[in-house]
Amino acid sequence: MTIETPPSIISALEQCLKPIARLCIHFGIDHRHISEMLKAAFVSVAKEEFKVNGKSQTDSRIALLTGVHRKDVRRLLGRAPEKTTGHQQGLVANLIAQWLGTPELLNQDGEPNPIPRNPHPDYKISFISLAETLTNDIHPRALMDECLNRGIIKLTDDGMVHLIVESLIPADDLDEKAHFFGQNIHDHISAAEHNLNGDQPPFLDRFVWHEGLSEADVKVVAAAARKAAMNALKQVNNQAIQHKQQHYGDGTKPEFRIHFGTFFYSSRVQAADIKDEPNEQI
Repeated sequence: MTIETPPSIISALEQCLKPIARLCIHFGIDHRHISEMLKAAFVSVAKEEFKVNGKSQTDSRIALLTGVHRKDVRRLLGRAPEKTTGHQQGLVANLIAQWLGTPELLNQDGEPNPIPRNPHPDYKISFISLAETLTNDIHPRALMDECLNRGIIKLTDDGMVHLIVESLIPADDLDEKAHFFGQNIHDHISAAEHNLNGDQPPFLDRFVWHEGLSEADVKVVAAAARKAAMNALKQVNNQAIQHKQQHYGDGTKPEFRIHFGTFFYSSRVQAADIKDEPNEQI
């Protein structure tokens, strides 16, 4: 049976590809390289997610589903997976979230309190104990060294560890930003794809969109958006931390992850796109 692709899906994909093309050109990635990456993505998804009645996926069926030549399918499936630093970066992010989401580790203004490096009778939580709640695979000292190297924490002579809020995401750390770029865009598109497919229940995917604003207006609205977003992120983060602490205490190992995010973007409207009546949507 031939599947007729709706023109609206084609148009939406073309729109999504423009910032990807811009990013590729900026970092010297040509269409041949991105084409190879796209082939690998098609083959991986077809192999893992489009099996028939739980049967093993064949090279021929993957080629049929994706349009990738069978010899390329074999080559891509036989390629060793590329190494990634995502696990370690994820641990750092989880450490920060745990610190900021634990009421005992915050002062009256919601700012992080310093904690001792090692277990101390006067403190309920130390850096070592905090790190041990996140993973058994990486030694707490290695995690501390990574945080120190990134400037996320500092260690004072009294043995206290301070979380440096201003340096949680260093502006010049390209690897860090690239990791979370991939994670954020992947999950946002996955949620939107789930909803486009009509799968139930739908994921939350809401936005506020306005035209007809001045540059000064945008600055004011952007500040309000940042404040509202941080409040929402803190609330969701704190609730997730409470559940994780409960599971850690009772020894259970839940299998689900969540990703809650919000964004703000502005750009100058092209003359051809200006309409007589501003389009507003919530």
